[in-house]
Amino acid sequence: MPQDFLISESVRAESEGHLTGLVSVADGVLDAARQRKVFEFLSEPGWQFGWKSDPKADPYAFWNKHFAGSIHPDHLLKDGNGRQYDCAEELQRNAPLVHEMWQHLRQTALSGHMLMRCYANGHTFGSDGSVHTDSLVEHSFTSVYYPHQKWEPNWGGETILFNKEKSDIVASIYPRPNRLVTFRGTVPHVARGVARVCPVMRITLMFKTERRQD
Repeated sequence: MPQDFLISESVRAESEGHLTGLVSVADGVLDAARQRKVFEFLSEPGWQFGWKSDPKADPYAFWNKHFAGSIHPDHLLKDGNGRQYDCAEELQRNAPLVHEMWQHLRQTALSGHMLMRCYANGHTFGSDGSVHTDSLVEHSFTSVYYPHQKWEPNWGGETILFNKEKSDIVASIYPRPNRLVTFRGTVPHVARGVARVCPVMRITLMFKTERRQD
C-alpha cells in the first residue's frame, strides 16, 4: 500500500464485524498528509446551497457537493427516480483524490461493497438537517468521514442514530477528525446542527454503498 495513503489498523479490525452491528467507528483512517489534502479539497469553492435531508418536509437547507452517483435516494424508485448504479468510474473522473480514498476503503473497511453515491455536506449554524433514512434496502450502507483537522466538543455537529420507531437515540457519534462511521442505510439518523460558537462549516464526506451478501 502506498505510504502516502495509509488506512489505520482500526479500520482493518472493524472490517470483519461492521456489517452485522448497528454502527462501526474507525479512527485514524488516513495519514496526516492525506487527511489534510482531502480536507483542503473539500474546502475549495464549488458548494451549492439548498440541499435538504427531506425535500418535502425540511424548512431549512444546507450546503452540498455532489461527486458521483444518482442524486436521488432509492426511496424514489416508485417515481422513476433513484436508480442506483456503480459510480466508481464517475468518481474517478470528477474527484480523483476522493476516488483514491474510496479505492483503499473498498480494500479494507468497505471490502465487498459497491459505491452507489458519493458527496459532501456542509452545515453552518442554522442550517440543520432532519431525521431520515438513506435507503429502503437492508444491504445498503452509509459511511460518513469527518475530514476536519480540528473539532471542539462545544461546536456540536454530532451524527445521531435512532431506533426504527424514531423514539429514542441508539448512538451518538462525535465528529472526531479523521473518523469514519458506517451504518446501514435503513437506520434513521440526523446530522445535528452546529452550535452558535462554531466558527467553521461542518464538512462530512459520504460514501453510500451496497453489499449484496452479508
